[in-house]
Parts: sequence; C-alpha cells; structure tokens
Amino acid sequence: MREITPAERGRATRSFFLILLAFAAGIGVIVATLAFQGRAARDYGGRVMQAVQATNPSANASYGLKCVTALPGPLPRGILDCDVTVDRGRVGVVLQAEGDRQYRLGE
Repeated sequence: MREITPAERGRATRSFFLILLAFAAGIGVIVATLAFQGRAARDYGGRVMQAVQATNPSANASYGLKCVTALPGPLPRGILDCDVTVDRGRVGVVLQAEGDRQYRLGE
C-alpha cells in the first residue's frame, strides 16, 4: 500500500480549492448575466408601459398589442416576445425571455 506524501496532499488540497473557486465564480457569472438581462427587460417593459400610458387609454377599452407597435425598435437581447395588454385603462406588459422565463409589469 502506497502512502500519500505531504506534497501530494498539498497539491490535492490546492486543486480541490481551485475547482471549488472556479465553480463559485461560474455560478456568479451566470447569476450576474441573468440579473443584467432581467434588468434590461424590466427597463424596456417600463418604457413600453409609459409609451402606452401616454396615449391615455380609455377606461372602457380592453385590447392587446405587441410592444414593437407601442414602442418601435428592436427588443432587448434575450427577449423573444413582448405583449401589451390594456384592460379597462390599466396597462400590463408581458416579456418572454430565453430559458422559459417571463417578466410581467403592471396590471
């Protein structure tokens, strides 16, 4: 049976902690990316809501439309679809993001 030397034990410990650090850093990058994408989606949704509210929707009307109709221009990166609903004068925005995520604003 072979014995592990202190140098080998030190290398194994160092490797373990480096792998653990790399894993934690990877999770941090993923969380930061999702947070940034979420913030961009909410900012865009807020601008769309303001654009629709600026038209003073009737309290008697209920309808839906696409965000690009209300606020012309491209959707933010990572957003697949965006819908605006006006229900009795109240505006709501639903953004569909990559990874089956959804952001809802208003209503």
